[in-house]
Amino acid sequence: MKMKPFLYGFLAGGLAAGISTLLSVPNTGKVTRVRLKENKQAAIDQIQELKTNLIQLKDSATNATKEGKTQISKFLFEVKSSLAHWEKDIRAQQQEIQKELVEMRETVQELEADISEYGK
Repeated sequence: MKMKPFLYGFLAGGLAAGISTLLSVPNTGKVTRVRLKENKQAAIDQIQELKTNLIQLKDSATNATKEGKTQISKFLFEVKSSLAHWEKDIRAQQQEIQKELVEMRETVQELEADISEYGK
């Protein structure tokens, strides 16, 4: 959420509420001015509190983003390490499977040769 549009909307809403209050107040001007002064300070306090809360929210979001990046980096490092270890483990098995395939081909060739000799 962008900060400026939110604050502009908040201030415009407060201004509209103030104007509608002035136009519909049954009190005298003096009483209304006193109440406006009282409400002015309350509005300023609320805006300051809102500003503080938004700054805290921004800081929290920034910290969460940094923490997320750190965790993702750690996860990717662990995945890469696991893949490298797995490839190393597989390499020995892969060589063994290739040897067995060569032996199987030789055996099939021998069987084909034996079969062709019996057929003669």
